[in-house]
Order: sequence, then C-alpha cells, then structure tokens
Amino acid sequence: MRKSKRLLALLTCSAMAVSMLAGCGAGSSTAGKPEGDSAASNSTEEHAPVELTLWVTSRNQDEFQAQREQAFLDEHPWITLNKVVKEGDPGNEFYQAVAAGTAPDCINGSFTMMDKYISSGIVTPLNKYLDNWDETKNLDKTYLDMFTREGNVYGVPSEVTPMLFGYNKALFEAAGITNPPKTWEEALEIAEELNNPNNQVAGYATLAAEWTEWFFQYYVWQAGGDLTKQNEDGTVELTFTDPAVIEAANYYQQLSGKKVLPSDRTLKFGDLLEQFSKGKIAMMPFAVDWVMDVANRGMDLDDLGLCLPPAGPSGKSATAIAGACWVINANTTPEKQDAAWEYISFMQSKEERSLYFENLASKGAIAPITIPRTDMSITDFTDFPEEWEPILSSVGEIGRLEFYGKADFGAYVDRAVQKILADPNADPAKEFGDAQALAEKEALAKFNDANKKA
Repeated sequence: MRKSKRLLALLTCSAMAVSMLAGCGAGSSTAGKPEGDSAASNSTEEHAPVELTLWVTSRNQDEFQAQREQAFLDEHPWITLNKVVKEGDPGNEFYQAVAAGTAPDCINGSFTMMDKYISSGIVTPLNKYLDNWDETKNLDKTYLDMFTREGNVYGVPSEVTPMLFGYNKALFEAAGITNPPKTWEEALEIAEELNNPNNQVAGYATLAAEWTEWFFQYYVWQAGGDLTKQNEDGTVELTFTDPAVIEAANYYQQLSGKKVLPSDRTLKFGDLLEQFSKGKIAMMPFAVDWVMDVANRGMDLDDLGLCLPPAGPSGKSATAIAGACWVINANTTPEKQDAAWEYISFMQSKEERSLYFENLASKGAIAPITIPRTDMSITDFTDFPEEWEPILSSVGEIGRLEFYGKADFGAYVDRAVQKILADPNADPAKEFGDAQALAEKEALAKFNDANKKA
C-alpha cells in the first residue's frame, strides 16, 4: 500500500525541526539516577543550586519546547537554565568555545564533529551515567558503539540521518525500469538509458562544484577502501592513493565520459536538490532528511524512490551515518556535568522522545530518520511508503562515520575530485598523489600534533 500522499501532506512545513544541532533538547523524561534512587527528587535541600548553560537556536524555541523545559525544571527545581542563542550549527563552534571557556555545559552536536571532540578530550565519558540509567538498555548499540573508545562512551545519539540513494520513479517507470540499481555498473547503464539532454534530464548526479569529498568518500568505501587511516594514538595516515580511491575516481570519470552527469558542473548542493525535485536528475546520493526539501520544492513523493547505495567493486554497499549526538563538556564542573546528564536523560527518554515526534508529526515537520533506540521507530508516528521501511531498518548495517580527519583534509580531496571531473584526460593516480603530498605538507603534522594522545 502506498502512503506517499499522506506523507506529502505532512511535509508542508519547511523547517527540518528534527535536526537538533543546538545545545538544547526537544523532548523530556525521567532522568537517570544512581542505583537505589528510583525517582528524581523535587527537594532543593538535597541538591545545591546549579545553573546549566545551553546553546539554543531560535528555530527550536517554540511553545512545545518551552513546555518540555518547564516539565524538566518542575522535576529538577535545583537546576536553572541559562539559554544562550547560537544560530547556525552551534556544534561546529563548540570546539573553539571550550578552549575559550565560553562553551555550554552540554550540546547536541553533529556526528561529524565527534571524532574531533573525543580525540581532543573536550567531552567527558558518560559510562557512570549510562550504567545507572534504566533506559540505556533501549539505546541501539550499533550507534552507541560509534562513539565508544576503549570502553568509554562519549555520546548519546538523538537521531540518525543516513545517506541513501534516491531515484525518480516516474522516470524509471516511463523507461520500463522496475528496480533501482544494485551495483555501479547497473547504475551507469540505467543512467545512460535515462539521460535525455533534449529534455534537460541528467541520468545521474554527484557533487562536482563544491564539497565533492562529501559524496566521493561513499564511492571509496564501496570500492573497499578509505581516504585516511586512523591510528590507535589518534594520529592519521593519508591514503589518497589507495587502490579503492583510484577505483572511485575511475568511476567518476566513467560517469563524466558517458555524459550522464549534469552538463553544468557549477551546480552546487542546493541546485542538485532543485534539479532532482523537478525531475531533471534521475539518480543521486540522497539523505533521508532531504525528503522534506524536495517535497517543499514541488516533488510528488510518489515519484521518490529510496534504496541502499549501489555496491562498488568490493561487492558491498556502504554509506555514511550522520545525525546529532549529546555530549557533556569535560571542562565544566562535576556539578554541572551531573545537571547536564539530568537534562540529557530527561530529554532522551522514550516518553519525551515520543512527545517530541508526535509534535513534529502534528506540524508536518517529520522526516524518515532513524531513531537510535530499539523500542521505537519513526514509523510509530507517521506513515511512509512501505518500500522505504526495510531500507531504513537495514542502513545501520552498512553505515559508518565520515572519514577520519575530514574537516582538515577534505579540501585536498575536493581539489582532486574537481580536477578529474573537469578534465577527462586527468590521471587519477597523479591528481590524488599530488593532493596527498600537499595535505601532508600543509596539514598533516598540525593535525597529528593536535590529536595525538598523551
């Protein structure tokens, strides 16, 4: 049974409210307590007053959020909230703010920053809290393990937004194609069949003008390799010339040589979404939180197909897992760390997560994300096309974090990718070898000095 029509009605809200990259939660629950203490105490006599500093964004401050914060304060009268408005993505500024002494006590930051947070020692292990929280058993270990190092757990994921592969079902059906591609070869064949320059339809798309390392890493993984190697001491080795990197580059050149990519190589990320939503791109890497974006740009969601990314030469599919993750500032006081955990565990309980997603669904601001718990699913709160459900449930088996050091070395990969896409005669081995040499000269020592464990 198709449920896309109902989904389209739910997606009239343009804000991706579920992407909570601010230092403030959106739900609420019973906080984790030491063994023997069955409920949070309402007596300020048992606790010294604590002011908890949070970074918030204006887009997440609404009546519902205010109600949930008040529920938290009613249960924790010894805690007060100092909310500092921080627009954009506060998680990206957390690193610098800790060094400056201006960081909040906890934050719900991006998965992409977690390696940097953990290796630099600015977030504290959460084991003592998780060990005594009765809801820890319901956290999905697949995602919790992503932020575990040497037995220490540093983050509690709040939502997961995997990168999948999107295709236009209307274009597929018009061409008599019944199934999405399962391999690179199938994807290229379908792209050639659907490519229609006369109607300005590109058979395939990937980032070519900016942030090219973002999508390119998936193809490297699908080929069986990676762009960097993380050492046990926190340092990194660059592997830009790994055979899998060259395999991925060769595939990019095939896509370019077959002329199935958009002819305008200056298209940026937003442009690709616009073209895809208008039926001008047949296939491209596609994150689940873009469903709302393309719907708001006019795409009929009956035409949106989602599948696992096609497998590369490794014979396996692979993709990135993005999302948001709660951490506690390692440099704040023990009392504030305890208060931060009260807040996090309150906001991340099943009860409050349920209220949060019910509120989003009522506003039409919900996307097919993965909730990193074993006792609830996003489909508990809204309907999605049934064919999406097995894809969403299986993506955790092939998902991984972005390549280690991406924030520091991604620009060098980007240059090489842009060169091989712009010049059909470019030698991938030379371009990526040159990129690695430059990165080693300009950035490697600084990165390793900053991230090497004492």
